[in-house]
Amino acid sequence: MRINVNHHRHLLWVALVSVSMALAMAVMLVLQLTQRQSIRQSSQVGNDSITAMAFQYEREFLRFRQALRGVVQERTPPDLDDVRLRLDIFVSRLGLLRDNPSITLLQERPEYAEVIPGMEQLVARTDQVLSRDAPDAQAMADLLVEFNAAGPAVQALSMAANSQVSLLLERQGSTLLRQNDQIIWLTLAQLIGLLVASGSLVVRHRKQEQLRLEWQRLNANLVAANLQAENANRGKSQFLANMSHELRTPFNGMLGMLGLLEGTTLNAEQADYVNTVRGSASHLLALLNDILDVSALDVGKMAVNPIPVQLPSLLRDVDALMQPLAKEKKLDFSLVLHTELPAWVEADGTRIKQILLNLVSNAIKFSPQGAIALDVECDFAPAARATDTVVLRLRVSDQGIGMDAATIGCLFQRFSQGDASISRRFGGTGLGLEISRNLARLMGGDITVQSQPGQGSQFSLELPLACVPAPPPMLPHVVEAVPLDHRIPGGETAPGLDILVAEDHPVNRKYMQALLSRLGHRIRFVEDGLQAVAEVRRAMPDLVFMDVHMPVMDGLQATQSLRAGGDQAAQVYIVALTADAFAESRERALAAGMDAFLSKPVRIDQIETLLQQRFGARATPRRDPVAPAVEVPVPAAAQPLATKPPRRRFRAGDVAHHLDMAMLGEICVAVSLDGYRSLVDGFFSDESGTFATLLSALERGELAALHASAHALKGAAASLGLHALADLAAQTEQVGAQWSAEECAANRQQLMGLHLTAHALCHRMGLTTQAPVDGVAIGR
Repeated sequence: MRINVNHHRHLLWVALVSVSMALAMAVMLVLQLTQRQSIRQSSQVGNDSITAMAFQYEREFLRFRQALRGVVQERTPPDLDDVRLRLDIFVSRLGLLRDNPSITLLQERPEYAEVIPGMEQLVARTDQVLSRDAPDAQAMADLLVEFNAAGPAVQALSMAANSQVSLLLERQGSTLLRQNDQIIWLTLAQLIGLLVASGSLVVRHRKQEQLRLEWQRLNANLVAANLQAENANRGKSQFLANMSHELRTPFNGMLGMLGLLEGTTLNAEQADYVNTVRGSASHLLALLNDILDVSALDVGKMAVNPIPVQLPSLLRDVDALMQPLAKEKKLDFSLVLHTELPAWVEADGTRIKQILLNLVSNAIKFSPQGAIALDVECDFAPAARATDTVVLRLRVSDQGIGMDAATIGCLFQRFSQGDASISRRFGGTGLGLEISRNLARLMGGDITVQSQPGQGSQFSLELPLACVPAPPPMLPHVVEAVPLDHRIPGGETAPGLDILVAEDHPVNRKYMQALLSRLGHRIRFVEDGLQAVAEVRRAMPDLVFMDVHMPVMDGLQATQSLRAGGDQAAQVYIVALTADAFAESRERALAAGMDAFLSKPVRIDQIETLLQQRFGARATPRRDPVAPAVEVPVPAAAQPLATKPPRRRFRAGDVAHHLDMAMLGEICVAVSLDGYRSLVDGFFSDESGTFATLLSALERGELAALHASAHALKGAAASLGLHALADLAAQTEQVGAQWSAEECAANRQQLMGLHLTAHALCHRMGLTTQAPVDGVAIGR
């Protein structure tokens, strides 16, 4: 407010100064015009000078009088023509004194009134005398007397003219001096005004500069505060994301274990307990997923991945998932298609399904009775058809409790559910709608809502989607002839796929054998790239899982060798299988000619999805899957405990630090618990000698040998969920070549400690039948 008052005062002051200067300039203009008029008059006076006319009048008077005197006093015959000529000239000078406009100043003088009238009468008489052919001598003598008598008056008139001109010039000079003084004062006043105005502008500019600097400092402080707040918010979101991730990991493991537990023989009460635990865990996992999504939104990591999606199939999935939930509350849920839908669109189907599931589950949750409908229609306007895009409109309508305007106003705000009573009655985090709207906007659409208390609600999702052609079907790889060893007696083709696994580590081979056997496929193994090339050319498999790092010939070289062969083996489908999960590793694999990329530890669902996409029905697991070919050891509890190891104490957090329970659970689900025991037994007994080789290389400082052995140990440990051991092996692989002898010794000791602790944990949890031996270095 103070700044505005000062600003208005400054503008008023500037206006007054401007008006004053304008008035001063107007006065100066008037003075300049007056001076111009005076100068013009002076110039005119100079051109028609009365002094000159009076002087010429006097001179012609004297010439005529001299001529007249000569006629009267000389004895020779008079030259009357000359006298008359002088008289005419004199009369003309007299006329100038009488008729010229500039003679006005002289006519005011008494000398003029004394001379001119008498002279006109004298000239008249002289003209009468000289007009005769023989003028009378006496008359001419009398005229001479009168001219002699008028001489002083004529001279006085000439003097008067000089005096009048001097007086006029003096008066004009005074006027010019006075006006010049006035102009000088006005100029000084303007100069002072300009100086004051300039000073004021300088002061004003300095004040504005100070204000600008203050505003800059304030803006910098605000930017810093905003950045600090954003960093704090980002840190909070990152913390939430990390915590959600850390919590999701054991939850996934717990769900995997529950799946295993459900596969065992349970009585009804135990089955109910397991079902309750699974429901609670699933609900808690959904909440964690919401928190993870919100955290991803806050840190800007939420993204959509549009791919060709079969739209009718997506809607049928939503219908199938929501029908049981609606029936549980005795609600009628219907999927209504108002227009023909495009078969395939480019969209993130997972996110669209997430939005629809959230809207429909909300409708079910807030509807004690009535019907719920998911109406779907597409805008096939000509303009949309021209660009191969449609606007998909999905409306979820219910007949539930509805909402008033105030509730709708805060509906899409975080942690908002209208009021506390709704939260207490219906539960929930209040994040679902915010996440859904953000996802819709990320996809170029939006969500709107209409509702009335007691009359239900209608949520409308509108998404612009590009129509795309159906992707090519995942047909089985074209093989001209089925190898003979793929046929069973009687000439029939053996079921499942023929898969070649090129893997040098025995634990990883066992792991892949367990996974692929469970899916009902036939597996061949080779231990290096050279063997893989030879085996493919001997009997071409349907697919090759090719490890990238192998002895003799690595996976990249083997792939390049096959692709360069130009024969049928060059067309084999090759999937990279490596413990390197970096983007550049994927790029190198694809550049070498591999068709797909999987990073270790690979999950059974990843393999299953890849095989189904590639081979379709041929990759469908058999109803009676082949039992895992891994050796099933005798359970530890059934073995005689010849030497019971000392009981080892673990610290809180050891399990989470050493074991990836989610991965462990998924492996158990894929290959069974016994199969996992077999894999772990093989790993801790170091069947491949990898661990011993790595320890030996660290002990002897053989840095060149660290990379290969550390890479092999990393892949095997990661495949079994031993992530602490896998992390240290990865670190050894990446930077071990630069370690000093002391660092090698320290990391060797750390590696042995992690190996022993992981072994002890697995033994305590019944995941291995082999007890660890404290203080004994394996493989030495």
